[in-house]
Formats: sequence, structure tokens, C-alpha cells
Amino acid sequence: MKIIFSTLSIFFSLIVLGQPQTDEQKRDIAFYKATNKWFTAWKLVSKDIYQVDRVRPVEFVFFDDKYVYSTSTTTIKYGVNVKGCNLMNLSLKWRRTIHNDSIILPDKSIIPIRLMSFAAQIPNDTNKSFFVMPLPSYWEKSGTASKELGLENLVTGVFIHEFSHSQQMQNFGKEMTLFEKQNNFGVEFTDDIVQDIFSKDSSYLNLYNKELQNLYQSVQDPTFDKVLVRDGLRLMSQRHSDYFKSQFSSLKEIDNFFLTMEGLGQYSMYLWLTHPKGGNLKKDIAIKGVRRGGKWWSQDEGFALFLILDKLSKPDTWAKNMFGYKTESVIDLIGKHLP
Repeated sequence: MKIIFSTLSIFFSLIVLGQPQTDEQKRDIAFYKATNKWFTAWKLVSKDIYQVDRVRPVEFVFFDDKYVYSTSTTTIKYGVNVKGCNLMNLSLKWRRTIHNDSIILPDKSIIPIRLMSFAAQIPNDTNKSFFVMPLPSYWEKSGTASKELGLENLVTGVFIHEFSHSQQMQNFGKEMTLFEKQNNFGVEFTDDIVQDIFSKDSSYLNLYNKELQNLYQSVQDPTFDKVLVRDGLRLMSQRHSDYFKSQFSSLKEIDNFFLTMEGLGQYSMYLWLTHPKGGNLKKDIAIKGVRRGGKWWSQDEGFALFLILDKLSKPDTWAKNMFGYKTESVIDLIGKHLP
């Protein structure tokens, strides 16, 4: 009987001509293909561009509409061993089990299956985080789409963005925990906190939109307009002075923090999307796709700030600190390099 070897069959099984794959085999192959692409994408951005050649320990939790795949023994105590990918210096052991519409996370919390992607710290372990994300089939069934990027590129970009946070628990993660403990503004403490507080203030919106417009216009290829950069930063300073006072005085530092953290995630996504070995998209198309209509303020403006920093300094000169033990803001970095 003739046996057909495919690239993935090396890792899963020999597929005999005429013998259909089981549902589990199809899902296992889809899991492997997706994570292999995502891990390869992160390696390209981290090692080749940022010059950061190691990954801090992470427990992974991926899922489709039936199964959860994980490296965490908390998430899957008993399950089927499956072939999965390693990530750079991390050797990973993967298991699969039926999730029955809910997942036990590595921090022992239980959450329902839904469209979500995030990184979080494992309690009492500052050196390890966990990362949760649906597999591509789940994104597709949810109706998620991107006209500019296409679903596959979008989902890979989301992985890069969110995974970048998993590599910042020792600096940005610690800082965010302190901010949350020290402040209470009557809304949930997230990277969207400024948006949640001021999104219905028309005067604030006008100032913010002028600021944002200047920042993006300053980096429209092929030009780099430093006057527009300075105007945008001046408007930002004005916004902070006019609105971040009294009970909101600490929001200036928090705003800069989330602009840096979320902006770096968006910028990392953009780097892969525009790289010849990555998404290989034109810059203007990638920028439009990454912005997603400017729906989320911290991501959108933070991305603009990193595009400006990109014009002033190569990422390998500052990225190691971003994924190390410092929390220097993108505003400060721009200030250091802007003549």
C-alpha cells in the first residue's frame, strides 16, 4: 500500500492513501501548524530584529471549539500527549483534552471559552507567565476578519502583540500591579482606563484627536516631519495638564505606561507584518490593518509613538530594556533621540 509522507505527518502519523484522518488528527495538525507559525513569527521579531535571543518561561493555553492544548499541568492534569512546537530556548511538553466550554488557567482560575487573547502572571512566580489564545479555527468561526491583513496575518499579529506582554512581567507587569494597588478611579484598571474615563468628554476627544493626527501624519512615508512630532507631543502635554489633575493626577504616568506597553505590542506586530520573511505587506497597508480603525486608544496612539521612535533609533538599541528590567517610556525615548 502506497504511503504518502507530508511535512506534518513526520510529527503525527503516516497517512495511508485512502484512509481518512480522524477529527482529532485534523485538529492536532491545525494546532501544530498555527503554533509553529506563531512561534516562528515571534522568533523573527525577537531574535532577528530586537536582538533578544531568549524567551522567559511561559505556560501556554491554546484552544479550538472542542479541545484545549496546553503545556500547563494545572490546565490539563490528565490528557493526551500531542506533538507540539518548542519556542526558542523553551522545551515544551504538550497535552490535549476536551474543554467542555471552560478552561482551568495556570493560575487555577476557571474561565468560559470565548474569543480572548492575553498574558498574565502566575501568582507567586515573577519569572513565569501564562498565555491564552484561541486557535485560528475559533477566530474564523467568531467572524473575525481584517480587510487589510487577512485573518491569518491578523491572528499571527495578535499572538505577537499579546505574547510580547508575557515577556514583560518582570518589569511592566510589576509596575502595573503597583499602579493598580495605588489607584482607584471608579473603573476597571486596564490598558483602556483613560479611554473608559474620558471617552464621552467631547473637549478631551477633540484634543486627543488633534494630537493623534499630528503623530500619525509625522511618519507618513517617505517623509518624517519632526515639527508634527513636536506639535503632537505638545498637545499630549497639554491634554495631561488640562485633564490629569486632582483625583486624576496619577493618570499622566499611567497613560505613558500603557502607551508604551500597548504601543510596543502593536509595533512588534507591525514589524512582522512588514518583514519579507513575515507577512511581507506594504507599510501603509500594515499600519491601517494594525490600527483596526483606532478603536483602542492606548494601542493606537502607542503604535504611532513607536513608529516615530523607529524613525529616530533602531529597535535593537532599546528593545532589550523593554524586555528586561526597565520600564522607560516611549515618550522619554523619543525625547532622548529627537534633535
